[in-house]
Amino acid sequence: MVFMIIRDSQSMQDQRVSTYHVTMDDDKLGIKPEVLVGMYTAIDSKARQLAPQEIKNELVISQDGRIKTKFYIQASNRMAPHLIAAIQQQADSTSGIGLKSYFYKLQEQVMSQMFAGVKDVIG
Repeated sequence: MVFMIIRDSQSMQDQRVSTYHVTMDDDKLGIKPEVLVGMYTAIDSKARQLAPQEIKNELVISQDGRIKTKFYIQASNRMAPHLIAAIQQQADSTSGIGLKSYFYKLQEQVMSQMFAGVKDVIG
């Protein structure tokens, strides 16, 4: 189950930076939470490695305290392209079809939020 919300972050509003919020609930994958933590950690590390120094802190990935298969992702519009690239690399390095599909869905959800903002500006 995937939930996405876009909103302007109050602290970033003066700089016209939007923050994307993504919630991924991974209970249907049947993967241990520890494995998911490792995958999200790899995505987080790679995205920060790809990003310029001044935006590395504009990504937050966290695990739900009660539901260990649920993760929350917050990324600025400036960090989102680096997050998408990191997700792509994680998907490419994953061998299982179900897991690849999961990462493609995650990538698709982040991209849809990016383009939703563009649609609002154009329309």
